[in-house]
Amino acid sequence: MSTPFPDLRGRVAVVSGGTRGLGRTISLALAASGARLVLGYRADAAAAEETARACQDLGAEVRTVAANLVHPEEARALVAAAGDRVDVLVHSAALGSFKPLLDVKPAQWDLTLGVNARAFLLLAREASERMPDGGRLVALSSLGGSRFIPDYGAIGPSKAALESVVRTLAVELGPRGILVNAVSAGLVPTTSVGLHPRFEELAAHARTASPLGRLGTPEDVASAVLLLVSPLAGWITGQTLVVDGGASLTT
Repeated sequence: MSTPFPDLRGRVAVVSGGTRGLGRTISLALAASGARLVLGYRADAAAAEETARACQDLGAEVRTVAANLVHPEEARALVAAAGDRVDVLVHSAALGSFKPLLDVKPAQWDLTLGVNARAFLLLAREASERMPDGGRLVALSSLGGSRFIPDYGAIGPSKAALESVVRTLAVELGPRGILVNAVSAGLVPTTSVGLHPRFEELAAHARTASPLGRLGTPEDVASAVLLLVSPLAGWITGQTLVVDGGASLTT
């Protein structure tokens, strides 16, 4: 990774969903920056172990924690595993089904909103209590939080709710020196996104729409997260940073 990493030595970072997909790349970037990591995952212990080893190879101290963020007590336990201090929280965990919104079952709606939006509030509450000297909270959103994406089910509404939580927390936590932001990613080919039934169509459209002429990479998203947790972003809070190669400007 060629990103110019900020100096996060001595900082403690908690990353939900930090062992697969975008979360894994963000964890590696934080490890390369010198942070001590607590990485949450739901069920794939093998992926968690592999990511932990990769972060350790970069010199990071790493702890992995199995946590199903549907359950509030497990969300709280993930942050508690960091101990008395947290400097950075990144909420990368996400859940949802690719289907029309009208086909979403009540239980699927509750699960999607619970993991994608409510869990961030729970994690932020626990983390902010461990930030006496200020800190950074970053949530991963997507363009579906502000525009229509076909077959995006309850994911889009959950991301809209997540961005609203970000804005509210930024105001409430700002007096304590805690900055709260979101990164809204355009189409980035990951294993989970590849399951979308119209992935190839959406990818072709995103590539054509982008003035840069390409899809995003996990490293593009991780770089945006690093910016928001670095000293360079010391006067940025309550914002949703769109990282989509400009595709949303032309569509």
